[in-house]
Amino acid sequence: MKLAIVGGGISGCIAAIHCARKGHEVTLWETTSSLGGVLLDIKTARGDYYNGCQYLQQGVIDKLGWLDGLIEFSHEYGSVTSLGNTTVRYMDDCAQPSFDGVVSLSQKSPIDASALQRLQAYGSNAEKLISWGQSFGDLKKLDWRCLIPMQLSRLHFPDDTEVTSLKMENRRANDLLALPRRLRGVHAESAWLPNEGFNQFFLRLHQTMRELGVSCRLNSPITPVFESGRFSIRSRSELIEVDKVVWTTNPIPLFKSIFGIRIETPPVKMKVLVGKISEGTQIPISTPYYWQVFDIDSSVVRLYVYELGGEIKYSAETFDSVDDSKAWQDVQKVMKHCGFGSEQQLAGIVKQHRYVNFSTKEFQVFETLSGDLLHHGIVPGGWQHYGREAKINYILPLIDRCLQTHTESVHV
Repeated sequence: MKLAIVGGGISGCIAAIHCARKGHEVTLWETTSSLGGVLLDIKTARGDYYNGCQYLQQGVIDKLGWLDGLIEFSHEYGSVTSLGNTTVRYMDDCAQPSFDGVVSLSQKSPIDASALQRLQAYGSNAEKLISWGQSFGDLKKLDWRCLIPMQLSRLHFPDDTEVTSLKMENRRANDLLALPRRLRGVHAESAWLPNEGFNQFFLRLHQTMRELGVSCRLNSPITPVFESGRFSIRSRSELIEVDKVVWTTNPIPLFKSIFGIRIETPPVKMKVLVGKISEGTQIPISTPYYWQVFDIDSSVVRLYVYELGGEIKYSAETFDSVDDSKAWQDVQKVMKHCGFGSEQQLAGIVKQHRYVNFSTKEFQVFETLSGDLLHHGIVPGGWQHYGREAKINYILPLIDRCLQTHTESVHV
């Protein structure tokens, strides 16, 4: 069978490998000049840096078929929360906001509708969380699942000794309250990083696909075409003849072409500030490690510290709502609070648009129209799922189902 994989990020690459190993003729189409998508490293005159808090999980590793060049580590994290606490709270083993005092929840607001409604369920802490979270977009329109990557879908109350029993007795409380892993008796999950960076990793991945017979077409944007009830794809003026299409990239043109539906949730405007931790700095944690930051007076969202190229480096993610100078000041304050001092150097700042959000209406579109996409020979990219592992786990079974259906129809 001839298959087109649209999108050269990790999901597209794993899908291409999966299909090629099953003996199909696979072509991967990527708009840019290289594979990797959002995982690609940030290159500066002072070296390469991870593009935010990036790593590979067990499912991807299992599907790669090779481990050399990858470093295994325990996925560790913490949080820094201001948001009205008496003092800033620094927590390890918990990435959610941590608040003083005992649990405060409202029983009135639904928790499975909009992001705003779920945040309103947080009682006396709701207003502070809404003020912080609105930098991600219109919380009234965003689906509640968008709070998961923001780390706002649960709250942590370390002073309240009744949280564990409350979670066991009350389903709503269980959904809204967080417990550190060690209190849940769960060990840190294994994760992997490429020891030479993701740019080199994707060169190796490209070679793996070549050896499997996958044709990678770079600098080749794909346009979906839907005419007279029939779906096809083009790359510039070239009509691509294939049996099935796996669409792992941005769904906006796909839904507009087939259904006339506009996906309108805007991207989140971010900056990534990168640099090297100065030699002689005492590192207070085992790397890699990240802190999620919750502070209305700071633009910082996450600080990630890791080793790459034999050096300890950092990648800090901030909102693009402040100028570069203010963003750097905010990052320095967070680094000082986390034990790195305030003398670290800045190597570069990169602005980004992140397409991670969707409205409640758009979530329903992704869910209900997946069957129609499959009917037209298109495997959807799991855009309603958070994280590359979840997307891949969604895509591959659908591919297998499509391949099986196609084989059975041919034999009939």
